[in-house]
Amino acid sequence: MIRIIESSPLQIMRILLIFLLIGSLSLQAQNKSGITGKPDTSFTNYAALQMVVKQDPTIRLAEVQSSKSKVQSFVYKTIDKRKLVVDEYAISATHKLPTLVFFHGGGWRTGHRSQHIPLAKALADRGYRVFLVEYRLSTEALYPAAMLDAQAALQWVSKRQNVGEIYVGGYSAGGQMAALLGSVQDENTYGKGVKLAGAIDIDGILAFIHPESGEGDDSKRISAATHYFGYNKVEGEAIWKEASALSHVTKGDPPVLFLNSSDERMHAGRDDFRQKMAGLGIHTEFHTFENSHHTFVLMNHWFNQVMDRMDRFMRKRLVVGTDFKTIQSAVDVARPGQEIFIKNGNYQEKVFIDSLKHHLSFVGESRDGVVLRETIARDIWRCSNPDDYGAGVLNIKGHDLSFRNMTIMNEYGFTATKDISIPCLNEAGKETTTTVQKYALPMEKGEKEGEKIVRVDGHQFAVRTMPGATRLSFEHCTIRSGGGDTVSPWDVNAGMYYLNDCLIEGGVDLYCPRGYALAENCTFVSHNTSAAIWHDGSGEVGAKTVLKNCRFLGDPGYKLGRYHREAQFYLLNCSFDKNMADAPIYQSGDRVLNWGHRVYYVDCHKDGGDFVWHKNNTSVKASDLTFKTIFGRNWKK
Repeated sequence: MIRIIESSPLQIMRILLIFLLIGSLSLQAQNKSGITGKPDTSFTNYAALQMVVKQDPTIRLAEVQSSKSKVQSFVYKTIDKRKLVVDEYAISATHKLPTLVFFHGGGWRTGHRSQHIPLAKALADRGYRVFLVEYRLSTEALYPAAMLDAQAALQWVSKRQNVGEIYVGGYSAGGQMAALLGSVQDENTYGKGVKLAGAIDIDGILAFIHPESGEGDDSKRISAATHYFGYNKVEGEAIWKEASALSHVTKGDPPVLFLNSSDERMHAGRDDFRQKMAGLGIHTEFHTFENSHHTFVLMNHWFNQVMDRMDRFMRKRLVVGTDFKTIQSAVDVARPGQEIFIKNGNYQEKVFIDSLKHHLSFVGESRDGVVLRETIARDIWRCSNPDDYGAGVLNIKGHDLSFRNMTIMNEYGFTATKDISIPCLNEAGKETTTTVQKYALPMEKGEKEGEKIVRVDGHQFAVRTMPGATRLSFEHCTIRSGGGDTVSPWDVNAGMYYLNDCLIEGGVDLYCPRGYALAENCTFVSHNTSAAIWHDGSGEVGAKTVLKNCRFLGDPGYKLGRYHREAQFYLLNCSFDKNMADAPIYQSGDRVLNWGHRVYYVDCHKDGGDFVWHKNNTSVKASDLTFKTIFGRNWKK
């Protein structure tokens, strides 16, 4: 008798549907000859080694000579008198640790959980709790038995004490099972779903029926999948597809890491799977170990690299300066929920954070010690590119990102000695109209069609964000450029930005958010006489930029701010140095505004004496404008 753990009527119905689907197939097509009732011991680590040493005699089986981990074995499921066992490896029985539930390979027919003891020990020594799972093979029971066992193991592990985030992983057939488990937890296909932080598929297929798959060729002998299902792929097509992770990709699926050998048939459907996941905004990554065998995870040549990549995927913190040489290389593999910790150093690079990257935190070792720098003039970039994605040092399309303790610097204006003219044959060098969100570069006074004047103090983004990049925060950061638009978070429709204890230095419009923005305890240093700050709130009437407890410094005669489109400024408890000009925030251009001039001051003062125009002119108090009241339900911090 199978004990089904906490199965609701709906879950039981889903399981029954699988059995009904199997029952609807022709009984003549079913092949039960593989059910021997005896273990198949043909796939062992030693047998795998004998195959690969023929090509490279230096290869050895992976070993972990010394481990601090301890192992315990438990029965997680009983079927009549048959007991299924899971082995737990961990260095601590009391501490809550990130957890990996791992399934062995062997074509769903052979293999044993003990083949991955080195993997379990190595990851346990790195701070994980690892469970190696026994499940019924096709010599004992046909599909969906193995998947019902795998789901029961997940449910059992999820109820254990001191289990942190749960990842599921596996090798070969076990990798196929792990990928499928990751894709069905929100569907309760094999039982009550478990929240997974991620899935790791080591050379397991994503689709049984696929142009890249070798499964189902029974011409010489019955294939492993035919044994597994009890039907060939023609008669059992519906079941074969039901058991493929590619058939179950949905919005609620967790991130997936693929680690692959050079044998392409062992990752059939992977690229299609990744494309589907990308369409839903779900992180996936893969790495192919060149010139490796299918059994690479068992061999010393690749074992440590596999452990490093698994560790990096499951770890909460990625370290630049140790694990990664560049910030971009860490961004490329980061998944939601991770922290990228950046050790002190000069990072001469341009960083791109694309739209699939979200819910990441970037933390520098120290504000002055971590310096991200590059030399970029927006005008040069735009004369050979269609938009601004790449015109900044830090270029962002992702959302829900935070940055702390670092310096970001665009050095063009600090190193250029004079204005230059360059050929510019695209739209940036022509008279053109554009939408607000594209922000083209219109021809300026003195320019000829087909050329662009690149000014020493022109647009120089240190931070440039694109539409869709919202809920971005910068705390304890120094952000500098030698020209205008130093910090340009530009999404007029959905933009939400928060800055705290930041120093921002630059030329005209050095801080120019679009949408909703709150800057607290920040210092602005202006090196021009046109305007220090700018705002575009034309997306909706409530959009505003709020500056609280901020300090303004600058060259003699610098003006406080301006706007070209609908805008709304609140300056609360701000101070201005003596160099600020007697010039209120003003409208630049002659655009007709629907909402009027909306600039408000509360308790703002200037060194050497106040100007009349920044006296209190609203009943709004500083306490009325907080993170919660400005961003509301759209951003919970």
